[in-house]
Amino acid sequence: MRSGRLVAGLAVATLLLGGCALASGGTAPRCEPGMRLAILAQSVPDAAYVPCISELPAGWTFEGLQVDDGGGTITLESDRADREIRVRLRSSCDTAEATPITPSDDGVRTYHRVDSIDPRYAGQLLDVFPGGCVTVDYDFERGRHVALVTELQAAVDLFTRLELRQALAGDLDVRLDP
Repeated sequence: MRSGRLVAGLAVATLLLGGCALASGGTAPRCEPGMRLAILAQSVPDAAYVPCISELPAGWTFEGLQVDDGGGTITLESDRADREIRVRLRSSCDTAEATPITPSDDGVRTYHRVDSIDPRYAGQLLDVFPGGCVTVDYDFERGRHVALVTELQAAVDLFTRLELRQALAGDLDVRLDP
């Protein structure tokens, strides 16, 4: 019965992607096979990876997931930051003026772009991979920024589309295209 509900839910979600699907609050797309991760993956069908939340550090909350046919955005907040953090999945991104850093995963090129150092520490973490990219936009007050960026890097991870596709098909009898 569970796989029947998931198939129906994925079909409804796929229909919604033609317009817009918005989910505020609720549960974050975790780094495990599930509906929220599948919906996010369908928003950029050629992306080899999908952003996910491994575990939120103390004081961090998941605020929402917005998905449409051009990508998806995960919104996070920290009790020590005065601005939202946005994690975006898109088919491409601009790495101009970004510095290469240690890759997040095999087959991923990872960059860091700092837009401002003072009075605020603002920038982007970028993961570029076949068929897509993930950007993490942050804007923190100076002083707390080092700990917050470190926590953010630990909380946001990548889940492979191949692993998601195999798990959904094998465990839940759900097909993820392509």
